[in-house]
Amino acid sequence: MPQNDSTHDTFGFGPARSSAAEKIKQIKPVLPPDVHADLATVDAAGHNAGFVSREAPQDVEQDYRPQRMVRAEVRIAVNMRVPKTAGVAFLQFCVDNRYSYPEGLIEIMKRAGIPTK
Repeated sequence: MPQNDSTHDTFGFGPARSSAAEKIKQIKPVLPPDVHADLATVDAAGHNAGFVSREAPQDVEQDYRPQRMVRAEVRIAVNMRVPKTAGVAFLQFCVDNRYSYPEGLIEIMKRAGIPTK
């Protein structure tokens, strides 16, 4: 039966053991530092190391939510395979004129005299 007095050590580090055993007994766990307590210090250290903060700047309005666009007309999908030269030309036309693809198609149809409504 194990002894319950103060001289008995469950792990075998009795009084006759070395000073290393005493040092091991004195090790106490410590809590990690609270990095969220001083975010300015953490941000400064990250900035000095070349990192960019992912947090939104404080001067940016936080309540912005894009509104869903209500369309006046029902939309349908038009999918087609076109020759590469025609497709590239259409895409360039849309980029040059800052049109979305539907806007670009409508503009081309207007220029060709085809009514869209």
